[in-house]
Amino acid sequence: MKKEEKQKVIEEFIGIFTKPGVYLMDFKGLNVAEITELRSKLREAQVSMKVVKNTLAKRALQSVGVSGLDEYLVGPTSIVWSQADSITPARILLDFLKKRDRGAVKAALVDGSVFNQNKIEALSTLPTKHDLYAQTASALAAPMVKLARVLNAVPVKFVRTVDAVRDNREKAQA
Repeated sequence: MKKEEKQKVIEEFIGIFTKPGVYLMDFKGLNVAEITELRSKLREAQVSMKVVKNTLAKRALQSVGVSGLDEYLVGPTSIVWSQADSITPARILLDFLKKRDRGAVKAALVDGSVFNQNKIEALSTLPTKHDLYAQTASALAAPMVKLARVLNAVPVKFVRTVDAVRDNREKAQA
């Protein structure tokens, strides 16, 4: 690989390592069909995957100023990242790899922090950003919904009372 090509690859890796969630995966033991299946699952979730040359990835990490991932850049390594969500890649990878008993998630760089395999498993159980938004919106809307029900109950109760009085008068007249 020429020096200019290496520099382009390093710049691409620099861009990737600035994403919110980047995962290093060991794909040793997975065959082509399994890797293709994994790539399609990742693609469905708008997550990307790329096989890396470890020395170039180390240079990119140095340029970004990240330390602690160099020890994981050994052997066959691919990086998996998402543009928007830092938890979805962990869920997909761990689910896929648990079913096969081959391959592993080596480490992760999530919002500037390095995570080992145990922390990644814990991270994968957290709700996604979209789930948290939905929970927050639901919590904020609950008091307004209750107020609307209470305010709506007053005229409904009044109408039912008037209806009952009318029914009583009609029964009394009959």
